[in-house]
Amino acid sequence: MPAIHVLPRHLVNKIAAGEVIERPASVVKELVENSLDAGATRIEIRIGDGGRKLIQVTDDGAGMDAEDLALALAPHATSKISTDEDLFAVATMGFRGEALPSVASIARVHARSRPRDAESGHEIDASGEHVGQVRPCPASGGTTITVRDLFFNTPARRKFMRTANTELGHITEQLARLALPRPRVAFRLLHNDRELRNLPPTETTAARVGDLFGQDLAAALLPLNPRRGPVGVQGLISRPSAARASSKWQYFFLNGRYVRDRVLAHALREAYRGLLDASMSPVAFIFLEVDPAEVDVNVHPTKIEVRFRDSQLIHGELMAALKETLNKADLSPEATIPEQFGEPEGPPEDGADDRRESLRKALADFFKSARPQQPRLSFPESTPRRSRSTDHAAGQHPAPDRTDAPRRVSEHARIETPVPAEMRSSQQLQVVPDEESVAESEPPPAGVGPATEPSEGMYQPAPHRPAVQIHNSYIVTEGSDGLIIVDQHALHERLLYNDLRQRLSAGGLAPQRRLIPETLEVTGAEHDLLERHGDLLNRLGISVEPFGPTTAAVQSFPTLLSERDVAPAEFLRELLDRLSEDENIDSETLLEEVLSMMACKAAIKAGQPLTAEEIENLLQRRGEADKQSSCPHGRPTTIRMSLKQLEKHFHRT
Repeated sequence: MPAIHVLPRHLVNKIAAGEVIERPASVVKELVENSLDAGATRIEIRIGDGGRKLIQVTDDGAGMDAEDLALALAPHATSKISTDEDLFAVATMGFRGEALPSVASIARVHARSRPRDAESGHEIDASGEHVGQVRPCPASGGTTITVRDLFFNTPARRKFMRTANTELGHITEQLARLALPRPRVAFRLLHNDRELRNLPPTETTAARVGDLFGQDLAAALLPLNPRRGPVGVQGLISRPSAARASSKWQYFFLNGRYVRDRVLAHALREAYRGLLDASMSPVAFIFLEVDPAEVDVNVHPTKIEVRFRDSQLIHGELMAALKETLNKADLSPEATIPEQFGEPEGPPEDGADDRRESLRKALADFFKSARPQQPRLSFPESTPRRSRSTDHAAGQHPAPDRTDAPRRVSEHARIETPVPAEMRSSQQLQVVPDEESVAESEPPPAGVGPATEPSEGMYQPAPHRPAVQIHNSYIVTEGSDGLIIVDQHALHERLLYNDLRQRLSAGGLAPQRRLIPETLEVTGAEHDLLERHGDLLNRLGISVEPFGPTTAAVQSFPTLLSERDVAPAEFLRELLDRLSEDENIDSETLLEEVLSMMACKAAIKAGQPLTAEEIENLLQRRGEADKQSSCPHGRPTTIRMSLKQLEKHFHRT
C-alpha cells in the first residue's frame, strides 16, 4: 500500500471543483450567487459557445479592494462565515470559500473589481496552478468575473460536456432558479453576443414568471394564501386545467435558495389529490421562509438538497396554505373554440368558410334552444326577463317532462344525495319554481333583472335561466357572463364523494345487512388483505367474512350504495385488485381511493336522462360543494366559455 502523503494544492482544488462544477451552468450558479451576496441589483451574464469558451458575470455589487481580490482566489477564504454557529445558520447564498479557486483550477479566470466608494479598481488572473498578482486597473463599481476555456486542463471532464444548445439550456434553467425569488434584481443573459433574456426589475413574482415563461402561464396561476409564523409560505400555483405532464414546472425556494425536497413535493402532490389526473403535475412556484438554524443546507455540496429539523411542521404548513387556496378558488377550466374556426391569416382554404359557418350555426342553434321562444310575461326593454319555458329547438335533447313517468330517472339514481340532518338547509331543499309560478309572480321593478343584477361569478348559473341536458350526459346553462357546461356524472361523483367524506367524519357509513350474503372467489392472499383492512371496511359499512377457503361473503354493504344498485361482489373485486397492486398502501390513500370508487359507482351515468327538478338540484348543489370544479379522480366537472370568446368567434368584436 502506498505511503500516506499530502495532496498538492492544484489537485485539492480540482477535487473541490469536481464537487461543485459539473458543467458551465454550475459556474454561472457560483458566480451569480456571489454577486447576489454582494448586494447586486443588476447582473449581466455573457456566454460563448454554450459556456465552453466564455462565461462572464458582471454585477453592480459592493465590489472588492486589492486585499479581498487576492484572497478571493485563495482556498477556504470567505467573508460569509466565521464561527461554528455560522455554519449551521447560513443566511447567504454561498459560503464555501472555494468557488473561485475551484473554477480557476480548471479554467482561465480574470477578475476585475472596484468597491463602490473607491476611486479605482484592481484585477487579477488565475489559470490552473498559476495565480497572478493583483494590479490596479480602471473599472466601474462592482465586479466582473471572466471564465474562459472551461476544463481546458481536465479533458476527461470536457469530453462529457454536451452540445452548446444543451449546455445553454442548463444555464437558462439556472438563471430562472436564481431570478424567480428576486424579482427586484435585473438579469440579462447573452449568448454569442445575442440577447436571450432581459429580465427588468419588477415588484411581483407573477411578473417575473411572465418574463421567464410567458404571460399565458402567469395568467393561469393563483396566488397562494400567505402564511406567517415559524414557516412563511408564499407563491403561485396553477389551476388543475393548467397542469403539465412533467413535474419540472415545480419550483421550491427555501430562504431564497432553489431546493429539491421530497417533503415539499409530497405536500404539493397531496394538496392536488382528487383535482388532477395521476399522470399530470401542477405548476408551482413556492417560496418558504424558515429560521436558518432550523434547516441544514450542508447536505449537498451545491446546497440543492436540505434537511429540516421539523419536517412535519414544514409539510403541514405548506399543505394548509395550498388547500386553503385551492378550496377558495373556482377551478373550473375555460373552454376555447379552436383557432381553426376563427378568421385564418392569408387566403382561405377550401371548405374553410363552410366549417366556420357550420360552427356558427351549431352555436346559434344551442342558444336558440337554451332560451325561451315566447316568454309568458312582457317587461320593459331595459329590464328583459326570461321565462322558465323549456321548449327546445328541433334536433336537441329536451329534459323529460315532469308528467312523463316512463322517462323519469329511477328513484335510486336521483340527484338528492342524502346529507346529515345538521347539514341540511332550506337552500338545499328548495326547488326552482315551475313555469306557472313564475308566470303568476309580479314583474320586477324597472331597472332590476339580469341586465343590472350584480354578477355572481362566471361559474355560477344565472338566476332563473333554463338549463338543458345535451345527449343525456351534459347540462348546459347560461352563466352570469357566458356559458356553463357540466358533466353530470363527474359533478354527481364529486357531490357523492363529499357526502361520503362528511358521513365518515361523523362516525362512519350506515351499513345495510343483506338478507342473502353475496359471495366472491378470493385467494389466500386476498383473504389476508380483507382481514388486514377490516377496520377500515367496517367504517365504510362493509362487512366481509370467510365463507370457505376460497370464498368470502359480503354480509353488509353501505346503504347509500345498496340504494343505487351497486353490486357488492363487483365492488369488492375491484378493491381487492387495487390492494393487490400495492399491499403497502397507506391508510389515508386507501381511504381516498375507496371513497372515490364508491362515488363513481353510485353516481348517475352519462346517457342517463334527468328531470328538470333533478337538473336544478344538481346545479344548486354544485354551488355549495367543496372542490366542485373536479371529480375525485381529477377530471373537470365544469367548463366555461365567456361571452367575450363567443363574440370574438362570431365576429362581434
